[in-house]
Amino acid sequence: MDVVEHQAKIETLAEDILTDKRLSVDYDRKRQENREALRKLREKAQKVRPESRLAATTINMGDFFIDVPLSKAQHMVEGAQKELDTAIDDVRQRLKKKVELLAKLEGDEHRESIARSMGLKAMNKR
Repeated sequence: MDVVEHQAKIETLAEDILTDKRLSVDYDRKRQENREALRKLREKAQKVRPESRLAATTINMGDFFIDVPLSKAQHMVEGAQKELDTAIDDVRQRLKKKVELLAKLEGDEHRESIARSMGLKAMNKR
């Protein structure tokens, strides 16, 4: 393999790793927002009677707002939360594999063993 091709492969993989890290942070931010929303919905559900007109809440669905019962809103947010958890797990698994491959391509046996055992990557090379 040519040196330029090898370096290009390393750079491409490093960009993929950074993209996946940003994606993981975005997913985690959204998951935190969902936790906050669930907490607020549960607090509101405790304060109102189920048969009351106030037992509904307004949620944003893209470009419009919809009034739905609190239980339905909680169910929707919990479903989104499960999907986010699955997506975060998938991204983390991809990251582990990519970091291992990057360590192999760079020829760093120490970092490769760390990446393999813990899924971690050193921030700087000593």
